[in-house]
Amino acid sequence: MTRKKANTKVAKRKDKFNVALLVSDRVQLKDVRLAGSKCDQTPGSMSGKKTYNIDYSTEVQVDRKSSYIVVIAKFHFEAFVESKTQQPVILIDASFLLSYKIENFEGLTQKGFEQFAKLNGIYNAWPYWREFVQNTIVRMGLPPLSIPVFRIVELADKKTVK
Repeated sequence: MTRKKANTKVAKRKDKFNVALLVSDRVQLKDVRLAGSKCDQTPGSMSGKKTYNIDYSTEVQVDRKSSYIVVIAKFHFEAFVESKTQQPVILIDASFLLSYKIENFEGLTQKGFEQFAKLNGIYNAWPYWREFVQNTIVRMGLPPLSIPVFRIVELADKKTVK
């Protein structure tokens, strides 16, 4: 019984990838833009061991008239100092607009576009996000930080990286 349940989970996960792949096979990334950003730091609270969290989410807009798919990839970075308050001492938010050209919409569904945004949108925006955080951290007068590469683990509506 447990085995059957596990197989169902794998099948559902595979189905999510399959509908995203149908879209992925037909698109070409044409543009990546920073749509918005915000950063804050709490002065004088940077002593101690630091940890951070990254949350991300996506939105997708399909424009059949102009044959474009637009993915909005939103990222949120919070850094904490252990042994201090649980309030973040650094916040960095950024949204990237990714434009994909698509020639043929036949057989594609809204679910496929949404899964494509969650998988490919984040994957394609991640290097821009990494550079943005690294550059912003240094401009804030803090020691450099390199965000790890993006690992495709599981599709989710909202994901957190620690």
